[in-house]
Amino acid sequence: MKLAVGALNIRLHPHSPELYDQYLQALYDLRLPVRIRGDRFGMITLLDRRNIEEGLIKGYLRTFTKIDPTSKWFDENSLEDADPDLLKKISIPANAHPNSSAFRFTMNVRKHILTFEQYSGGRQLTPNSAEAIFLGLSDDQLIVQQFGPVKISILQDRTSLERIFKLRRLKSVRFIIDRPNPDIWDDDLEGQIDNQLAAAHAQRIEIAYTAPPGGALQETPSLRRLGTAALANGEVEAKGYDGDGHVRISTRDNPRIDQIRYDPEVESEAAAFDRLRRSMEANQG
Repeated sequence: MKLAVGALNIRLHPHSPELYDQYLQALYDLRLPVRIRGDRFGMITLLDRRNIEEGLIKGYLRTFTKIDPTSKWFDENSLEDADPDLLKKISIPANAHPNSSAFRFTMNVRKHILTFEQYSGGRQLTPNSAEAIFLGLSDDQLIVQQFGPVKISILQDRTSLERIFKLRRLKSVRFIIDRPNPDIWDDDLEGQIDNQLAAAHAQRIEIAYTAPPGGALQETPSLRRLGTAALANGEVEAKGYDGDGHVRISTRDNPRIDQIRYDPEVESEAAAFDRLRRSMEANQG
């Protein structure tokens, strides 16, 4: 069977396993469905803290459709709006929602990486949808009051960064890196940047390079390091030329998806997921 996972990098300040533990518990305690898009909603429906000594909190996300009882209904027999007498026969409890799907996740509170099922058994949760759920929960007033701003990034595929650096002519590149991110800078550089951002009450670093007219940017170790950091903490945007002409590349358009096929008679879905989760965390960035 096919199983695929994606991941989010969730960042609080200050970084500590205890704070991430409290944060995830607070999100769960909200019992709050948040809108993903349209009439599709999602929420955290289970937390399992039995592996907290290993720095792991497991759980489930559930997505479902919320029906607006005041919206129009369609009658496929008459090909018109449903008759009011027909609608009187419909009785759906307010707390019951159709088209439900469940997706397991694991939060590593030491690495602040949350890995989630992206595909399993025909069910699919896109990285953008997972991000929308956690952003929606993190924007709740109670969460903001307790934890302050929460930065969430989708882990992105390294191949998009390779494509940028392999462009025939790289004309411009912009690195967007959100704070807090203390693990990506040298000690001296981190202190300088954090001091400047703190003084300006800023939450984001944007560094842009532009080639001169007729020229092209060249990859350097510092550009590579900025790009690698942005894969987990923001995004990279680039413009240039390849064999087909002018191109614009954003790493955000290419989320990292790790997948395997496993034999359910030999390995459980939970074990296969944990194998993918370990690989995702070990090869971050």
